[in-house]
Amino acid sequence: MNGQIVLIGDLNARTGQRADFIVNDSDHINNFDGFDLLPENYITDSEINRNNQDTSVNTVGTKLLDLCLSSRLRLLNGRFLGDSLGYYTYMSSSGFSTVDYAVVSESLLSSVKYFKTNDFTYLSDHVQITLYMKCSINIDKEIGLEEKGWHWIKSYKWSENSKLKLIDALLTENVKNEIIEFEMVNYEENQVGVDEATEKLTKILDNISSLSCKATPKTKRRKKKRKFKQVWSDNVIYETKRQINKIGNKIRNNPNNNSLKQKFFELKKKLKENG
Repeated sequence: MNGQIVLIGDLNARTGQRADFIVNDSDHINNFDGFDLLPENYITDSEINRNNQDTSVNTVGTKLLDLCLSSRLRLLNGRFLGDSLGYYTYMSSSGFSTVDYAVVSESLLSSVKYFKTNDFTYLSDHVQITLYMKCSINIDKEIGLEEKGWHWIKSYKWSENSKLKLIDALLTENVKNEIIEFEMVNYEENQVGVDEATEKLTKILDNISSLSCKATPKTKRRKKKRKFKQVWSDNVIYETKRQINKIGNKIRNNPNNNSLKQKFFELKKKLKENG
């Protein structure tokens, strides 16, 4: 999938039902008197309509759609089995919206097997979105960090004197030479070049950090003692979660039912206070 893009997650974008492709695009639209203004490798946009229960559009949504138009990216929401109606992906006490997306390069649409927005649950105000794609991965050998000669960068703690020490460190001949040497090398534009540049830059940053900060020792994190406001039995907690998930499933197909939404948030609040 070199040169192809897959994005998935909460993008805070509301795109309504606006097109993410060039509407009425045609091979002949830019042909004037037999002279084609389009480049030879231009591919005409395909119109694939999508559904979206959220009809609102915000600024981030407009920017996302502009990105899709300029980069030939396509939203999967509202276009595939599992989300053919373009279900809402976020719910709060004030309403619903669709802000979680899967976005792929147009050339990857044929590789999409399945995309789904799941039910609302007690775990989050957002629904889980699921994407299955056909892909071919060839791995000749798994190479660990040790085999590449890499080392894990240490953890350092910033102190009051670290700013002055950092300035002094950057002025040392050793650090200046390392930075100049790093900038002068023409690393290959492939995985080997990326690995070499990453390893070199990591060592430089590690060296600068050791001169300006204190290395933090590895310590085991202490588990905080849990305070219970009210002792619930496992059965009660399980049943409350089950009820929330059951209502979340109903809300998916009945987003305008305010009584369901009210009950959903009442149970979530009860679970949070006592769970």
